[in-house]
This record gives sequence, C-alpha cells and structure tokens, in this order.
Amino acid sequence: MSRAELRAIGLVRRYGGLTAVDHVDMSAPPGMITGLIGPNGAGKSTLFSLLTGVEQPDEGRVMLGDRDITKLRPDKRSRLGLVQTFQVPSLFTSMTVRENLLVGVENRRRDYAGGLFGLGIRRNPKYEQVVDDMLASLGLTDLGPAVAGSLSTGALRLAECARALCTHPDVLLLDEPASGLDGAETDRFSQLLRRIADAGVAIVLVDHDVDLVFTVCDQVYAMVGGKVVAQGDPATVRSNATVQSVYLAQGAMT
Repeated sequence: MSRAELRAIGLVRRYGGLTAVDHVDMSAPPGMITGLIGPNGAGKSTLFSLLTGVEQPDEGRVMLGDRDITKLRPDKRSRLGLVQTFQVPSLFTSMTVRENLLVGVENRRRDYAGGLFGLGIRRNPKYEQVVDDMLASLGLTDLGPAVAGSLSTGALRLAECARALCTHPDVLLLDEPASGLDGAETDRFSQLLRRIADAGVAIVLVDHDVDLVFTVCDQVYAMVGGKVVAQGDPATVRSNATVQSVYLAQGAMT
C-alpha cells in the first residue's frame, strides 16, 4: 500500500523581529529516512513544531500527500497518519509495554492494523494478536510483559516506536530519539529505523547525534540561522563547506 509524502513549502515562523524558520522547503518521501541537523538556534526544533502542528507558520504550507494540513492540530494530523514520538518517551509508566501498544491499536486511524513487515491486513482484528505480531515483527517480544517504568531509555525508545507503528502511520517524526542512548542501544535503534523505512514509512529524524544522522539517513537537511544551507545525501551534506564550518567550530564533526 502506498503512503503519503510529507512536504514543507516555504515555511516561515517569526517571533517578533526574529525569523526562526526562513522560507524552508523540505520533503520526506515514503520509505526514506530524512534527517534534520543544525546547531542550537538553527531553527530545526521550530520547523519540527510546524510539521507536527504544535505551532502554526506565518507563511507557507505543510502537505501530507495531496492534503494541506497546515491548519490542523496535532491530533488531527495523527489521525491522518502523521505520528510523532517525543524527546522524553511518553509511555504510560505503570502499564506493560503490551498494554501501551494496545492503546496505540485502539487509537489507530483505520479499521485495520498491520500491513507493515509483511503482516498483512486484518479486518476487525483481535487487538492482542495485532500487538503480539507487531512486537514479533520488530524483535521486541521480550519487552512485551515488562512494565514501561522499569525499562532503560533505549528500550523505552523502541517501545514508543512500536506503539506509534500500531497506528499504521504514513509519516513518523522523531524528536531527539538518540538522547540518552548508549552505543549498543543506538545501534539497535538504528536497525529498527531502517526496518520501519523499508516497510514504506517516511521518517523525519531530528537529532544532535550527527554520526547517527549521517549513518542511518537517506537524505539530510542542514539548517543554520533558520535557513536550509545544505540538502542531499549524507556524503554531500557532510562535505558542504558551511556544514563543515559550523560543526567543526562546535567540535561536533571531524
């Protein structure tokens, strides 16, 4: 089943005399991981808020496929297939991982769940079976019975992604997902992102971990001062003179 592309067209966001996002165009096609990088104050968090609907642009549009979603609230966007995870994982800590995923299934936007990773489409499924299939397809069956509040940060990130996938999204937006992860957890998380994208979901990844971004992403947008200063495949963006200058100056890239 084809999924929708997320596009930003000429987005502008001003705060008084400050232009935090300055006529930004970007696209996140299905089946690709799109990275967004930039130093502090570059405007990437504001752009993320415009994409998710937390904030409204002063100019420009946000499109999901052929639909203009610029004016829609985050909950409306979620029901249309644009789902986000948060910098601080938002699972219900007193519930098990399976129970958290059941919440996602019950709030899914269509009358089926699955379809990802070859699960197929189930009409009026038993929710528990959907959750079991999702956990198995992601290699997370061992996390199912664990109470969310007892998990490591890395396991919480994986579980939150699994819950988001239970809504059968077209686009998954990730805000600093590598924050707090150790090397092994980052590797496992990267593998999960690749599997999600390979199943046809568009992923937008905003993270300070440039090594993660350049390793896992298919395309990267680099922002400085509210503008996109480089875009393209990771090698192209990494070699850009402005990107090199900004990150070398901060010691974030060598």
